[in-house]
Amino acid sequence: MDNVTIGILSSNQVINGKVYKSVSLDNIKYLYNKCNYISLMGYDNDEYIDNNLLSKCDGFIIPGGYDIYNYHNQVIEYALNNNKPLLGICMGMQAIGLKANNEKDEDLVIVKNHDNTMHNINIRRKSLLYKLYGSNLEVISRHNYILSHIDNPYVVGAVSDDNVIEEIEYIDREHFILGVLFHIEDMDNTSKIYNYFIKECLTRKENYNTK
Repeated sequence: MDNVTIGILSSNQVINGKVYKSVSLDNIKYLYNKCNYISLMGYDNDEYIDNNLLSKCDGFIIPGGYDIYNYHNQVIEYALNNNKPLLGICMGMQAIGLKANNEKDEDLVIVKNHDNTMHNINIRRKSLLYKLYGSNLEVISRHNYILSHIDNPYVVGAVSDDNVIEEIEYIDREHFILGVLFHIEDMDNTSKIYNYFIKECLTRKENYNTK
């Protein structure tokens, strides 16, 4: 789909004492030969990304990371206001949840036994994940913080056996926001999620252009 462009937010990596902006190849492998993709970055962590650049994207991915910055919230708001699909992974889902919950840091709580583990999640019937995978999925986790809850209009689509929120979504005609706490880029059975996301980017772009 050469007519679809996905913007992937970069994250900071320190190599030999220097800070670099990077994008994981593990995310790109699910987009390669399926669509165009560009890396989105600001010069500084508090800097916003030019909206003209965001307008060139048909959807966005916020991958995992360690810190949530202003530009993360900017991209979330832009996606919500412009019917651009957004996929948040791990920290990306946390950023979406905090934005939905009026950015209250206390809504992120510490969890044990979810760092570098594989475990089951229980998928709820009306969720997108259920449509793709059914009622259960084994996932890879690398996180120490979780959302205590999620405010409307978001809904919880999946929880772990110990009742951690593992997926959130806000999907209707004007919004496609999907957050997963587990690392789909490290799993070999999650191409369905990426493919569905790319398809939504194309569909919503075409519908917008025909209005």
